Amino acid sequence: MLGEMQRRTWLQGWMLGTVQALTGFAWSRLLVSEVQAVQTGPGALYLQVADYPTLQQNGGSIIVDLGEIVPPLIVTRAEANAFYALDSKCTHAGCIVGGYSAAQGFIQCPCHGSRYDIQGRVIRGPADQNLTSYAVFLDPSGELKILHPSLTLNAKPAQLLRRSPTSLRLRLTFRATASRRYRLHYLSAPGATSIQVPFAVQEHSSSTQQEFIATSDGLRHLYVDSSAKRGFFQVMEVE
Repeated sequence: MLGEMQRRTWLQGWMLGTVQALTGFAWSRLLVSEVQAVQTGPGALYLQVADYPTLQQNGGSIIVDLGEIVPPLIVTRAEANAFYALDSKCTHAGCIVGGYSAAQGFIQCPCHGSRYDIQGRVIRGPADQNLTSYAVFLDPSGELKILHPSLTLNAKPAQLLRRSPTSLRLRLTFRATASRRYRLHYLSAPGATSIQVPFAVQEHSSSTQQEFIATSDGLRHLYVDSSAKRGFFQVMEVE
């Protein structure tokens, strides 16, 4: 997903996606995740159950859309500590299915009517194969870890600084080295050409700065305005 050169040069990255709830009460939110590249094995998506009201009730289901990285994920709570993460691509003709409906007791494909149970097992055709499922681990702190073979990164939710009706401002935190220069880049999708984007070094300053030179070692914050609903931001060190 991230090219080898990008893996060697990007210091810290952030991914934008969306989360939508289809059971309980309807809501949606932007998912901002801090990402780190992994060298071997599948990457993982981390979610705090407490951040998603729907996942705090049995049968609650959310759709996690990470853009073009993977098809949307269906994450559902079956009982107290049992969670399932499923690929949303129907195994019949590849349509994207909806979330799990606790009232109906199944997931249904909108194209040809195939149905799956809460674990993604076929309960009505024409599909004859189960939805792909992914390993889910629940930490004692209430954090879900979802392993996904298509992810070449680990993604943990990050705080959204501020949002207006038309844009958002993110605070991107990374570890800088004294006397090094840094730039900020944005990718609209995996494999897309990155573009340099302006930023601010103060929370309420205008986003007009193109480079940043660290005066000492330590954590630094860049503030960036964006209207995107998905994509990646990357802090790059300039040689």
